[in-house]
Amino acid sequence: MARPQDSSILALLLSAKSYPEQAAALRMLKNQVIGHIQKKEAWVALGVLDPIVSTLSESSRSPARHNGKDARSQFAIPTLSDEETVRLQALELIASFASGGPAFLAPLFAAHAVPTILANSFSPHVNAPQIVVAALRALTEIAQAAALASPSSPLDIQFLADSLFVPQHIESLNVMLSMTSSKYLLQSQPTLAAGLICRLCRDERHQHALVLAGVLDSLATQLARFAVRDGLVVPGAVELAYSDGLYDVFPEPADADTAIGPILEAIAVILGDSKYRANRLLYSPAMLAIFPSVKCDPQKGPPGQPHALTAMEYLLPPMPASFPRSQSASNLCPSQPPDRSESRSSSRNGGDGIMEDVESPVIPWLIHMARTLAGYDSLMAASVLAALFKAGLGRKSVRETSIGLLVVPLLVTMAGLDEKETGKGPEGPEVAVERLLVERATAVLARLMTDSDYLQKAAYDCGAVKALTKVLKRAYQPVPQMDRPKYWSPHPDAVTEPVSGSASARLGDVGLNPLLIHYIKLREATLRAIGALSAGKEDYRKALVAEDLLPYVVESLWEFPRKPRQAKEWSKDRPAAAEPPRKGQSAAYGINNVSVFVAGCHVVRMLARSVSVLRTALVDYCIALPIFYFLRHDDINVRIAATATVINLVVEVSPVRELLTEQGVMGILCEHAHSDNAALRLNALWALKHFVDAVGPELKKASLEQLDSEWLVQLICDDSHDARFRETGGGIDDDGDADMDMVTPEEPFRWLHGANGAVRELNASRSTRLRQAEDRLTAILETELNPARRARNDEAAIQEQGLDFIRNLIGRPEPGASSETPSETTEMIDFLLGELGQARLFEILASKLRPKKLHPLPRRTTGREAARVLHPQARIIVAVIYILVHMAASIPRHRQLVVEQTDLLKLLAQQSSSKDREVRVALCHLVINLTWQEDGGEGPQCLSRVLELRRLGFQNRMDTLKHHDRDLDVRERAKTAAWQMEQAASASSY
Repeated sequence: MARPQDSSILALLLSAKSYPEQAAALRMLKNQVIGHIQKKEAWVALGVLDPIVSTLSESSRSPARHNGKDARSQFAIPTLSDEETVRLQALELIASFASGGPAFLAPLFAAHAVPTILANSFSPHVNAPQIVVAALRALTEIAQAAALASPSSPLDIQFLADSLFVPQHIESLNVMLSMTSSKYLLQSQPTLAAGLICRLCRDERHQHALVLAGVLDSLATQLARFAVRDGLVVPGAVELAYSDGLYDVFPEPADADTAIGPILEAIAVILGDSKYRANRLLYSPAMLAIFPSVKCDPQKGPPGQPHALTAMEYLLPPMPASFPRSQSASNLCPSQPPDRSESRSSSRNGGDGIMEDVESPVIPWLIHMARTLAGYDSLMAASVLAALFKAGLGRKSVRETSIGLLVVPLLVTMAGLDEKETGKGPEGPEVAVERLLVERATAVLARLMTDSDYLQKAAYDCGAVKALTKVLKRAYQPVPQMDRPKYWSPHPDAVTEPVSGSASARLGDVGLNPLLIHYIKLREATLRAIGALSAGKEDYRKALVAEDLLPYVVESLWEFPRKPRQAKEWSKDRPAAAEPPRKGQSAAYGINNVSVFVAGCHVVRMLARSVSVLRTALVDYCIALPIFYFLRHDDINVRIAATATVINLVVEVSPVRELLTEQGVMGILCEHAHSDNAALRLNALWALKHFVDAVGPELKKASLEQLDSEWLVQLICDDSHDARFRETGGGIDDDGDADMDMVTPEEPFRWLHGANGAVRELNASRSTRLRQAEDRLTAILETELNPARRARNDEAAIQEQGLDFIRNLIGRPEPGASSETPSETTEMIDFLLGELGQARLFEILASKLRPKKLHPLPRRTTGREAARVLHPQARIIVAVIYILVHMAASIPRHRQLVVEQTDLLKLLAQQSSSKDREVRVALCHLVINLTWQEDGGEGPQCLSRVLELRRLGFQNRMDTLKHHDRDLDVRERAKTAAWQMEQAASASSY
């Protein structure tokens, strides 16, 4: 409670006629509230926030004395003027109120604290360093409170990010990040600015805006300063920078007490999952200056290491010379072969540029830092490393080994840390750091393990199964109720009522329990890691299930989780699947968010790859129906994840197929196949493909009817995206206008470099390496952001599943089927020919084998550029061939029908020289089925088919494959095909 005489401070503040009087009143108020939550509440009720915020705008109306001075003046720490002192006191008071927690966000929002701070106190160009640092700290306190805000809070992370990440404020951030002075007030600006980015940058559009404005380059410069400080600049870098016009951007060494963790975390946050931004980091001017990709002398390289590595490799212990067994010989080449345009530019620019077969020294340097730094700093180095590695940077054959042996054990150890769970009372920074370590280490581990057999094995060998299951179980411990601290008061029954009627005098919601938020983040990160690990070998999945994992996965599929229960604890009269919908959250377990649902669905999908797990554990916990309910979830990402999970739940061996069929899964999947969202269409078709694989003809016909045969044809044949992009010069993808503000490939690159608070644009024409970097980044950006390219990739995947759906509608032939006893396969072929039309179906298949011409967009060509030819993808060719293989496996009439498709077979004959072995194997299967005869009575028809195949060149092609193909499977099947053709021909001579 505020004492009665405290109101005189407010009166003094309101009646102050001069800046010194305002400063004195604010200082008295600050002494009252700092460290005393009850007094903060009382002062807010008195309506003090409005006059505090108004002093910021009023005092800033006077011309700032720093305005118009050059950057050098910013290194002098001036004595503050009276009006600046007022602003400093006001900013410190706002920071103090914000530190009170989420309850103070609503009144701060009503008082317009955030826009006022940004408009009047944030720019280093016009504000003294003391003011800028105070503004950064105030925004940081507000961001920390917003991280705990309830969903109803008007001032949340999204509001802060949208307010901060606009051009004028991003420019201010860039100036702060360029500070290199050793003076504390200036040195703290990069750290605080990086911390704000870490807390607020979550959206793709904000990440791109920061890159476009040069913030990533400034962060790269700050990071490079640590390498200079530690003496880890690549030998010869200074001389090369001199000769290549990059010496001006060579960074100064960082101070000994400068924190590297926030810089690394901000970089990791901006990089996200973007390959372009990862490359942009490596090609930033400062990184190119100190880390040129100069190959080691092969005679002096580290022992046991392959060539084409840099001097930075000396920082790491020697790795085993043998490569992981999972890697093919092709992986011994650079992990990312250069594009053709990139190769042309390299030869054009000479030999001093970036060597595409030499990885950037940044990769081993980050591994070194992950090993030598401790705690938070080590984790952030591993986070940046993961972003670069997953973007395809680094030599995969070498880096998988070094990351698996040197980094993964560190992450598993961090993920398995035993936290100090307080649950009640104030929680110190040590607890927050421990929680952050477990959350982020688990997330980074998940990212590294994804799609990497070697790193999955490395994590498994390090005990990741026990560590991850322990963390997930901890995340479902009940959380004690968060009681507000009770303070002594002479009037314990008094209630603080707002004196002012303003919204800025009313406290908001107390927010969420920090421990509960931590647990929800843990659930998501751990489930992602478990999903990444269980995507590997069967042994991993069995080990995870043996650790009693599934009760916690089941609870992750409920919005309102409860205490996890074993399967034997479910009532036999009412199994888990029959549990009625839960209403309202449990305070001890919180509310699972969309990210938890998506991660939980992925775990189920990966575990369902194991037939034994699918038929036992997943059935025991009745996990199918929660997934089924998610098919109707309001959030599109949950529907996509649930549909992807159903793919593995409706396979032939699944015991839950019938349950899902009874619940109407087929109709929902057909509905999703009509979605505007490409990912949902793809997963729905994929699931339908599996669903129809082992059902009877009636359900197959019903599925095609509900899907609509015309819609299926449109999905397989529709290349309208290309036409749309050619007409409009752009496109709209499933993300709406998400790309509208992003940099486009035709825009020129801007290389910004900041030093001593002055940011300037570099002239790339002075540096060969910068020009080469621009060429490579242009190609990557085109690949990543071009909506037409992404649309084509989506279409190809959907077309593949649509073709496979047709193949599975036909089904597999039954033993003993003949012309006299037609099988279900025969029935379905005739049904398809009737539904789609015989000529139309074969024309559809032929169209998938023909190259297509892609005309360049008008805005990206000068008119001289020829149309590009897009050849059919191997997976589409394979899908087409197997439809014909299944048709040829039916009765002689259908085999004859396939042989009569001369144009289609001519196109197929050209595929015998395909580089893809699956195409060659499928082609051999087709010839084998076409030359098969049921009995002697089919001899004349078989001979006719063989003669037609010979005329089309299949005999010679099969002979070539059986003698010269590099793949044993292809050779053996080609032998069978050639033998059957020879037998049919020889039988006719008798």
